[in-house]
Amino acid sequence: MKKTNRVVCLFILAALASPAVPVAAQSGGSFLIEKSVIAGGGGQTIGGTFTLDGTIGEHLAGTTSTGGTFELGSGFWGGGATPAANVTVSGRVLTSDGRGLRNATVSITDSNGVSRIATTSSFGFFSFDNVSAGGAYTFRIFSRFFRFQPRTVQVNDNLTLADFMGLE
Repeated sequence: MKKTNRVVCLFILAALASPAVPVAAQSGGSFLIEKSVIAGGGGQTIGGTFTLDGTIGEHLAGTTSTGGTFELGSGFWGGGATPAANVTVSGRVLTSDGRGLRNATVSITDSNGVSRIATTSSFGFFSFDNVSAGGAYTFRIFSRFFRFQPRTVQVNDNLTLADFMGLE
């Protein structure tokens, strides 16, 4: 019991004796809050490249206010552009004589180097769901029997790729 009390006392003394750590307010960029409202209030605030109608707790909370690259939805800020839609990219892998190639591995790689893989069906078909639209993707085919040229494609909507034809 005495040992525990000593440890607690030493901890408290160490905390009191240590120098205070300075804490800075959030800052950055050229954004300046000139008016803030806590409950009540309302109206329209305009500044820079955005407009805000209402605040949390007011009649407009729950709607979306937008302008510039900012938006307020249901009282929560979201910055930047609208997220890209997810699309499906599909295609077919063929042997050199035009038959579907099963069990080939297809990779899709985005501009950040993030890859996903799929395996072709018994008729050579493959599909990638939930691909972010608006980016360039590189497709590579891996097979024990054939070589394939990689292909880079801009994906803006659901897309069926031209067939990948195997090279011997």
